[in-house]
Amino acid sequence: MTKNLTGQRNQCPGCGLYFNSNLAFDKHRTGKHGVDRRCRSEQEMIDKGMALNSAGFWISERYEVLHDYGTKTKDGDPNSTSDGS
Repeated sequence: MTKNLTGQRNQCPGCGLYFNSNLAFDKHRTGKHGVDRRCRSEQEMIDKGMALNSAGFWISERYEVLHDYGTKTKDGDPNSTSDGS
């Protein structure tokens, strides 16, 4: 399924996964350029603290859900908050 890519949202041409930001995309890559550079597996990304948001895009870090007041975070998930409230 093709997703709407706006702002920094992007799709990796190597593994085909979708990322919510350039930071998340860069975090999913590992190894040295020209030597052993590759995409991390989904499990490796989870182990690095990354998570899939409700829109189906990988984000650079998982946010703890503290309440369900519709507060949006930088990842766009209305069910999580990054401000600690």
